[in-house]
Amino acid sequence: MGFEGTIVVAIFFLTAVILGTTAYVVISASDDLVDDASYEENEMQVKRLQTDIVIDNSTPVGLAASYDLTVNVSNSGSETLRSDELDVLVDGTIQSYTFAPTTLTWTPDETKTLTVAGLSGGGPHRVKVITENGISDYDTYSI
Repeated sequence: MGFEGTIVVAIFFLTAVILGTTAYVVISASDDLVDDASYEENEMQVKRLQTDIVIDNSTPVGLAASYDLTVNVSNSGSETLRSDELDVLVDGTIQSYTFAPTTLTWTPDETKTLTVAGLSGGGPHRVKVITENGISDYDTYSI
């Protein structure tokens, strides 16, 4: 093998080293992303397991033509929640609500009063409250 052959082998070797290094960097970065995603998934599962709410009561105030619904909900889990990140559904339709006390943090063993204004329709109804991480509770009421 002459000088040209040695140069070709050196170029192939250098190319293999560069490709190997690049592949390692890409695989390492991908592995870090997977590790981060697994950690976040685990954190979300722990929060879901530690979250629980209970609707204590649902009280409509007014007549069937137009009424306000007051829902007392207790944070019976061990996770602190946010009062402004709840979803309130009445008969399957998401509704806007106000809450009292007006603090955004909702600590364990605390009860919040949610008020949905401007509802209508007589008969039995169903209310569902959903937390920011998907834990929910149902209640029924009649007007």
